[in-house]
Amino acid sequence: MTAPTLRFVGLDVGGTKTHVAFEDTSGLRGELVVSSTEWRRGSLFSDTGNLKRLAGIVHDHGSVDAETSVAAGLNGVDTPEQARRAERELSSALGTGLITVSNDAELLGHALGPEPSLQLIVGTGTVLVGRDQSGAPLRAMGYGWRFNDFGSAPALVREALRELHRLADHTTTGPDPLAELLQAAYGATNLTELTLAMSDRASLTEWGGHAPLIFEAADLGSPSAIRVIADAADYIAAAVHALRQRGAVGERIVAAGGVITNQPRLQGALRAALTAIGEPLQLLVLERPPVTGALVVAGLRLCDLRRAPDVPAPCAPLP
Repeated sequence: MTAPTLRFVGLDVGGTKTHVAFEDTSGLRGELVVSSTEWRRGSLFSDTGNLKRLAGIVHDHGSVDAETSVAAGLNGVDTPEQARRAERELSSALGTGLITVSNDAELLGHALGPEPSLQLIVGTGTVLVGRDQSGAPLRAMGYGWRFNDFGSAPALVREALRELHRLADHTTTGPDPLAELLQAAYGATNLTELTLAMSDRASLTEWGGHAPLIFEAADLGSPSAIRVIADAADYIAAAVHALRQRGAVGERIVAAGGVITNQPRLQGALRAALTAIGEPLQLLVLERPPVTGALVVAGLRLCDLRRAPDVPAPCAPLP
């Protein structure tokens, strides 16, 4: 059986999962989600076979020709140089020159529509991106779970432990629900044991897996958990202000990622923090998969290529 020829391919590569969507020349659409560890070894560029294996997933679902348009939002692409490198490698592996690569956060705005926006991911990591009036990319945060990425799943757990340390050093209050939940999760009986256990098992997935406990503790009235969430929102709001000061355009923030999508408490805290610093932008939590934005970009790229030079009207994205 002859494999269908793919016309549009969208790739949304996050820290933990990869979402692939495609449409073939007959208009038939398909999609799949796989763990990013199925093809990625280490970070995106640390293994020369990574992008070849990613291309292999595309080839498994159809053939690619010179008019196959591929748009990829890749976690780990943080500079224009990295985007160009990924475009070259994917072009070679896939067999098409119509490759558009960006950071995965940039897919969010395209998924919602053409209006300028800032794009925010709060999930396994946290990154904020936008563009200035000239179209140049701007970025804040996204430096990793150990030292940055406030609001992300592992960073919330990291900051929760710090807050429990502060509480122990400066107050004489009784047990906090946050401490009780984290200690139970790690089989610890006190803060010292919890600290040792978390240090021994420090990893993005280990810490990140316990992030729901922060919100559970907040719902139980934990002052520490409430403060951790508010502090994360304040940090993200400050990053929004900084990006706008650097020239980012748009009056809305399009957000996605497992934490902010599933935690209304963080959404509310961020809206309050933005208002408090005089940045009352509209926060829109994306309700469709970000890979939709990749398909829009792929469609626009091919449409622009086919459009006659004397036709100035912009191409319409895929329906």
